[in-house]
Amino acid sequence: MNSLLQEITTLPGVFGCFVYSGERQIAASKMPPIFQNNNIKAIGNLLSRTVQVGNMAKLDFKEIEIKYKESLLIIKALADQALLILICEPSANKSMIAMTIKMLAGDIETAMAQSMKPTAAANNQPKQSKKSNTIKKLIPTLKRIKKALVITIGPIAGPVIKDSIEIWAKQNKPSLSSLPALTKLLCKEIDNEELEQKFMAEIK
Repeated sequence: MNSLLQEITTLPGVFGCFVYSGERQIAASKMPPIFQNNNIKAIGNLLSRTVQVGNMAKLDFKEIEIKYKESLLIIKALADQALLILICEPSANKSMIAMTIKMLAGDIETAMAQSMKPTAAANNQPKQSKKSNTIKKLIPTLKRIKKALVITIGPIAGPVIKDSIEIWAKQNKPSLSSLPALTKLLCKEIDNEELEQKFMAEIK
């Protein structure tokens, strides 16, 4: 995938680009060294939320342009909620960029799918199934957490808790004892001290 992104960065006026996966990770990046990974991830997270909210409002965002005084952001929605994000000069040739993205988008999606294939699907399946059953038993508790999140941040709570539960289930053994790890993920997504305190108060 890096070679595909490298091809995009050779276009005149393109500072850099990266792919932000539906699992809130940087799947690949060809950004200038000045952009640290945590900054790139923050940009990806913000834009991912923007697209999710737009889709909830049935705006069906496929491509977005955000123009600032000194830069232009071009966002292309990929498969599985991934995003291809370009940072360009305001005067960049958008037609050439759009044509290049259109040609490479399919190859980027294929590269992402291949990189995410499980190495031992048959062995992992029982484990995933067991984890899924455990989560089902926690559904009443998770619903209460979701209700507290809705009270705190409104309708965007739906996609936020869905994504956070997926990450939590991969990083922890789902159980009542590991729920603090989930609330920690949710607080990180809220990213506002006052709202975090409100959320934790609602949970209690």
